[in-house]
Amino acid sequence: MTEGLLSYFGGISIIMLARDYAERELSHIQRMVALLDSETNADDVSMAGAGRVRHPSYWRGRIEELLSTPDVPRHVRTLSEAVLAKIDAMEMRFATMK
Repeated sequence: MTEGLLSYFGGISIIMLARDYAERELSHIQRMVALLDSETNADDVSMAGAGRVRHPSYWRGRIEELLSTPDVPRHVRTLSEAVLAKIDAMEMRFATMK
């Protein structure tokens, strides 16, 4: 069923589903970056046993991918920019601790 430009699936707008996904994805990224930041504040610069998810660049890529999707809500973009700034600060700390 189609109403205007919006398509509906089971009564739920596809745009609403995309917005909800973006919000959940950013929430997950925020939690993981905060966890990673707390580990770096504990002087765990080496990050023993680190996989790619323990590197700020991985989370930067996830945010950039999220922001590249069409119709990302403005509040998600704003929050994403704040998380990217936090990642920048973490990467600067990594560089000075090595």
